Amino acid sequence: MEHFWLAVAIGTALAAVWSMAVYGWKEGGRWLWFPVIAAAMWGMRRMMRGKLEAMDDRARKA
Repeated sequence: MEHFWLAVAIGTALAAVWSMAVYGWKEGGRWLWFPVIAAAMWGMRRMMRGKLEAMDDRARKA
């Protein structure tokens, strides 16, 4: 899932830049919310994977 959210963040960032270039900052700036949300989901997923791996490592050692 991490790769999916990273790809969505990159794709929507490119779409937001294109939208700002075509429609200007005022209209295209609204599209910046999509890559922000996708990047937040990527970061949360990455953090959760790290926590789950740490829990698994502790369980294996015990």
